[in-house]
Amino acid sequence: MYVAYQKKRENICEYFLYMFQIEDIIRACGLNRQTIEQTVMPRYSHEPAVQAEVSQWYFGLADQMEEERIQAHGHLVSLANKINEVLDFHLYLMNNPKEVAYQMQFAKVEPIIGELRQKQPSADTLSDLHLALNAVYGFTILRLKGTQVSKETAAAISSLVVWLNALSAKFKDYETGELKLDL
Repeated sequence: MYVAYQKKRENICEYFLYMFQIEDIIRACGLNRQTIEQTVMPRYSHEPAVQAEVSQWYFGLADQMEEERIQAHGHLVSLANKINEVLDFHLYLMNNPKEVAYQMQFAKVEPIIGELRQKQPSADTLSDLHLALNAVYGFTILRLKGTQVSKETAAAISSLVVWLNALSAKFKDYETGELKLDL
C-alpha cells in the first residue's frame, strides 16, 4: 500500500506495473481474505496498526475486483482510468511541437510496439501505453520465474522502460505543476 502510493507519486508507470502485480497476487489468493491474510500480510510490519491498514487495503482491492468482475483477468476501473489519463497525456505530448525530445524518445519504441501489436491477437484494442506496460510486466514475470529471454527481447524491453520512465517523468512534472499544458 505504501509502496503503491509512493510509486504513484514518483513514477506512474512503475505504479501501474506494481498494481498489475498486486492484482495478480490477490487473484492467486482467490480474492479470499483469509488467504490474503496468511500469505501476504507476513511480509509487512508486525505493528498492529500497519497490519490492519495494509489488510484493509488488500481486502478493499479484492472487494473491488469482485464487484468489477475481474477475478480472472483485467484491471481495476480506477487503474484503467489512470492509464487512460496518462495515455491522453502521452497523446498531448505527441501533438505538442515543444515536445520534440519526447516524440523522438517515443519514435525509438514505435517499431517495438508495432511488433507487439502484430504478435497479440487482441492488441488492436490496446493502446501503445497498455501494450508497453503488458510487455514489461510479462518480461518481469518471466524473469521472476527464471525463464531465459533473448538478448533482443531484453533490449526491446529496456527501450520500452526508458520510454515509460520518460513518460512518467513528464507526467510527474505535469501533476506537480512544473509542466504547464498549452491548451
